[in-house]
Amino acid sequence: MKRILLLTTSLMLVIAAFAYAGDQKTEKTDKDTKATQANMGEGHHDGSTVTLTGEVLDMYCYMSHPESATGEEHAKCANSCLAKGLPIGFLTADGTVYMIVGSDHTPANDMVKDWVGKQSTITGKLMQHKGMKAIDIASISAPKS
Repeated sequence: MKRILLLTTSLMLVIAAFAYAGDQKTEKTDKDTKATQANMGEGHHDGSTVTLTGEVLDMYCYMSHPESATGEEHAKCANSCLAKGLPIGFLTADGTVYMIVGSDHTPANDMVKDWVGKQSTITGKLMQHKGMKAIDIASISAPKS
């Protein structure tokens, strides 16, 4: 249990470091801005309800080996990580990664486990702080055609 806690804490520090590094950029390209606006909708702020389409990730593998940590080939490993309580994320088509959190300090791992390695649509409240993005997930389903 201590190993999982230490691993989770270490992962959170790495994610925070990446978020901080992202804040240091002073210019954002028009392409990045348009992709973010298309994904979140213009004008969304903290606490806004958003709907995103993408893939559920286990954050440990995604941060350790992003080149092979997505898709159906990785689903078995990702579900193993989620079962251990490791952090979960959501990768959108524009490459933005959101941390998935459950409402009222509850884990969302069981809620999303069937969607690892598959395209899905999540709805929830957007949370942002110092470059870090998270979704307080309310629902997950198949993408609308």
